[in-house]
Amino acid sequence: MGMPNDSQKAETTLVPVFRCKAVNCNAWIREEMAQSPAPLCPLCQSPMIRSMKHLPKLVKKIPRKKKEADQMY
Repeated sequence: MGMPNDSQKAETTLVPVFRCKAVNCNAWIREEMAQSPAPLCPLCQSPMIRSMKHLPKLVKKIPRKKKEADQMY
């Protein structure tokens, strides 16, 4: 598996995130995925602060429709 070239890189966008306030911890989470408005770090339990990060866009998958045969059972 080689390094991706420019044509294979995902499109990024500026996303609001929470990042760990602890100096020695690099944990972060997308704001939309946070469980509370003031989350604690899942790794070290320190408070997290709001920040911004360039991240690939999330692709929201559409649930596939069940086939008629699947609905019978």
